[in-house]
Amino acid sequence: MKLNPNIAVRERTDGTRPGRAGIPLPAAEGDQVSALPASSRRRARSDAPHQRLDSVRSLRSFAAIVVSLLFAGTAAHAQVNSGSDGHDGAFNPTTTNTVIDMADHPEGIYHYTSVNIPTDVTVTFIPNANNSPVVWLVQSDCVINGTVDVSGQSANGAGGSAGGPGGYRGGNGGSSNTSGQGPGGGAPSLYGGACPGGGCNYGGNASFGSVGQCYNPYQSQPGAIYGNIFLLPLLGGSGGGGGCNAGGAGGGGAILIAASQFIQIDGAIVAPGGNSPGSGGAGSGGAIRLVTRTLQGRGQITCSEGHFAGGGISSFAGSGRIRLDYIESLFGGTLTGTESQGFQPVIIPAAGQGIQLAIASVGGVAVAANPSGVLVTPDAIIAGQQANPIAIVVHCSNLPVNTPITVTVRPANGSSVSAVGYNNTGTQASSTATVSLNMPRGGGILYATAATGN
Repeated sequence: MKLNPNIAVRERTDGTRPGRAGIPLPAAEGDQVSALPASSRRRARSDAPHQRLDSVRSLRSFAAIVVSLLFAGTAAHAQVNSGSDGHDGAFNPTTTNTVIDMADHPEGIYHYTSVNIPTDVTVTFIPNANNSPVVWLVQSDCVINGTVDVSGQSANGAGGSAGGPGGYRGGNGGSSNTSGQGPGGGAPSLYGGACPGGGCNYGGNASFGSVGQCYNPYQSQPGAIYGNIFLLPLLGGSGGGGGCNAGGAGGGGAILIAASQFIQIDGAIVAPGGNSPGSGGAGSGGAIRLVTRTLQGRGQITCSEGHFAGGGISSFAGSGRIRLDYIESLFGGTLTGTESQGFQPVIIPAAGQGIQLAIASVGGVAVAANPSGVLVTPDAIIAGQQANPIAIVVHCSNLPVNTPITVTVRPANGSSVSAVGYNNTGTQASSTATVSLNMPRGGGILYATAATGN
């Protein structure tokens, strides 16, 4: 599967000639699910907006690793192959606070022979430069009696707080406040810096598996739900919107553990969104996916939402997503988040097999194959006097013809605007959709999504 980086598009708003003042449009969006086995309980719904550049790079670099499901007559003899080659050895930490610096694993993928985390040990992570999700591939079994923690950071100061590995940063606060990063990032507060009348509007909470709450009329709008029940691709939680004088909290990180024998959790795996005690929004919960032959234990699997508690009011961001893929489950612990269970055997889709969406042009202006998605360096410039609706051309790969394609622009100020078209030109392997969108004035983010089921 492939996700392209954001695109930035601007338009001249003075009616004279094309210029630089306005619409960064992240392009290339597509959430996608590769072909799924007939045994899956439901078809995947691919409705996640586009990721930011750092996470996109990590997804691109993933190797083609697919679980092998071998049937030897009955399900009792079925096997799971995690794809681990074991080159990272056995992971048996003994230090109470074990911190894994992911810098030496730029793709975030660890090949263990086995994993055993004792009761008094907590494992946390320093994200790599690509902000990759954590992926543990285990040849035999994975036993977690302690804690594995990919939490998003709580809001602290004017800058947006970081997400967990694979999660997204909160928006910046202050006079130039910004939306929370990620597909479900919360909107920024209506006012930056000193607010009229001495009051303050608060940044919106982030969303992921569920929609974040909004404390009307004092809080900006939450982000949109994204992702799918299979957690393909593996995405983390989004950041809360920046407030009038404080940044938003980070989204929970993302972790995938695939073990060929069994996964036993009597401790905890946690991926909560960050909390916000100030004017910025809270971060949404992250993502936890487990793939194994037998899942057992009585511990906790948590992708809980961040809590906003600024200015004497209280609201919550959206929860994260949990996906449990197993042949046999003996698990009797607790699940906190938007969860689904079954057995979908693809761990990491092979390169080029997933659905791909790329915004090819905006208003007749071609978009680069590798757009930057940065407002100050737009990827395309459209004339301010160009009349609405604007034609957005989306190139689709590995997507059935006549699938609904939704293009959304999230402006810097105001509500998001969406329009729907269909990829009715071409074939499933390569098709094109043209979507007519009433483009709002000012800066914003443009992305496309495709829904391939429920």
